[in-house]
Amino acid sequence: MIRYLYRETTEEERTEIDKALICDNDLMALYNDLCSMMKEMDEAQLQPSAATVLNILSYSRNTQPKRQ
Repeated sequence: MIRYLYRETTEEERTEIDKALICDNDLMALYNDLCSMMKEMDEAQLQPSAATVLNILSYSRNTQPKRQ
C-alpha cells in the first residue's frame, strides 16, 4: 500500500489495487488512514533542537580552513 501511495507500483499492480480498494472496505479504510498520515507528515513543521543547531554550527566553525 505504501508503494501505491507513493506511486511506485507498476500499472498492473495499480490496477489490481484499485480493484481491491473498490471491493474491500477494510483495505479502503487502511488506504484512507495512510493518506491522512501522509498529509499530516507533509504539513508537520519540524524544527531541530537548539542543541542540534549549536552542534552543527560548532562543527562548521571547526572544519573551516584557518585564515592566514
